[in-house]
Amino acid sequence: MIDPCAPPESEAVFLYGARRLLMVLHAAGSIVLVGASTHHALTMRHWLRGKLVRVSTEKTWAKVVAVAYVFTFAVGALLYPTYRYHVRGLYLDRYAPLYAGLFDVKEVYASLTLVVALGLGALAFTLRPAEERWLVRIYAVMSLLVCAVVWLNVTLGVLVASVRGIG
Repeated sequence: MIDPCAPPESEAVFLYGARRLLMVLHAAGSIVLVGASTHHALTMRHWLRGKLVRVSTEKTWAKVVAVAYVFTFAVGALLYPTYRYHVRGLYLDRYAPLYAGLFDVKEVYASLTLVVALGLGALAFTLRPAEERWLVRIYAVMSLLVCAVVWLNVTLGVLVASVRGIG
């Protein structure tokens, strides 16, 4: 069967044929990321009160957040050429420019927060919360920031996809 949305061979888009698999992987990474970042951020409220509960488990969650963030970001970057041509170029810029702008906001925050997520994961390897109380506050703020941006990005991603998906 011929795909009516497929670009002609002369205008092939990078990884267009793998777009559905990449979208499933991106969604799976997002699910892990939402769960891990939310769990970690909620536990940080105890740490900020001086109750250092499940230290090794929470440090593992921070590492999961970092890995899931990098994975989800990388898969999203692989999807970007298909999105840019088929969703944004052919539809959003013409018929739903507000949603194109929302996706731009999502991209910017995701890119900036990538560094914070990596820092959170790296800090989980060396942090000694009982001895470095001053660093616990920074660690908690990093966790809350990553969690907030993850939820923002998931929400904006679902909104944009509800207007026009990559097919």
